[in-house]
Amino acid sequence: MKLWGSSDCGKLREKNEDDYLITGEFPEIFAVADGMGGHQAGEVASATAIELIEEHNFEFETELVRQLKELIDYINQEIITRGNKNPEYRGMGTTLTMGIKTGEKICYGHVGDSRFYLFRDDKLRKITRDHSLVEKMVEEGKITPEEAFQHPRSNVLTQALGLEQKLEIDSDCFEIREGDLVLLCTDGLTDMLRESEIEKLILSEYPDPEKITKSLTAEALASGGSDNITIVIGIIDNNGSDRGD
Repeated sequence: MKLWGSSDCGKLREKNEDDYLITGEFPEIFAVADGMGGHQAGEVASATAIELIEEHNFEFETELVRQLKELIDYINQEIITRGNKNPEYRGMGTTLTMGIKTGEKICYGHVGDSRFYLFRDDKLRKITRDHSLVEKMVEEGKITPEEAFQHPRSNVLTQALGLEQKLEIDSDCFEIREGDLVLLCTDGLTDMLRESEIEKLILSEYPDPEKITKSLTAEALASGGSDNITIVIGIIDNNGSDRGD
């Protein structure tokens, strides 16, 4: 699997509260996290999530979906605990979207409004659903998907790690095949570019994950760059692994 990741502060933010993970060795794990909170709390929350994923030992003899849910629940509790111990970090939170490649499938876990996409046969498909007020409004038919893009309340989340004890964690697995591309990103990308624009940019640089990542970041910056922009690209290549960041 060829993996590439990058994170840009954007044009308007003074600091980068995003974080990400890619591993080039088995197991191939990739994740993005978008932190929130005052002072440096957002970056602490996202870094905590990535740190705990790196420390975790997955047991591939047992069901990965259950393991992912248990891990994300543990991360949630740990962020809450660390926040309660330090007044400056109280109330900090983060999104988390992660995947693990195992054999001929990828399993994922997701909380928040960062996203997981699959690009196959020249088409981009969103795997995850946003845990946000705007997504709920779309599902209820109150606004259209087009109206949801750059909606003034797009930053209102219905759940994130560190905010509540109980979470409804989305986790599942899907089959992969040679040439598939997976895209994980924070909303610094999807708030600036429509999915049709992302699809075209992927097509223009496919199958080079580094060029795709740089092209997406540059276009998001050109479109305003109002938030931190974090992107992880993975391309299924059974001829070998590559890693870059």
